[in-house]
Amino acid sequence: MATDFILIGLGNPIMSDDGIGLLVSRRVHELLPDCDLELSPAGGFEVVDLMLGHRRAVIIDSMVTGKHPPGTVLRIDTDSALETLRTGHSHGINFLEAIEVARSCDAEVPGEVVVYGIEVQDPFSLGQEVSESLLDGIDGMAREIADDLLGGR
Repeated sequence: MATDFILIGLGNPIMSDDGIGLLVSRRVHELLPDCDLELSPAGGFEVVDLMLGHRRAVIIDSMVTGKHPPGTVLRIDTDSALETLRTGHSHGINFLEAIEVARSCDAEVPGEVVVYGIEVQDPFSLGQEVSESLLDGIDGMAREIADDLLGGR
């Protein structure tokens, strides 16, 4: 049975730093075990499908802004121009647009969707290894996100 709260970790585990969303999401789930956890390389409507039926959805994904050091966690307002690797999509619809389309069709989309982007340096190289600096920071990133969520912001 689904809980009211779903944590969705996004990333591709064979695209180097892009896998950080998956790793941090697993750790956040260890800190907040009373939520559902989904891990996926998806984007667009596939992400919306994962969150249907929940009251609250939290999405963790990698991002490249070039403005922050790798490992920086940014809470992204869904109205913001900032994009994670899956909120911005060059082919088709991104998941923030997909959420709005689903809401307009009266789908059971969560009333609260929170997105955390983790700044990475190399999400495009083929490889199963996340940068060492990111690996070393997983616990801190997960605690930062869990603390923010527990604070109810």
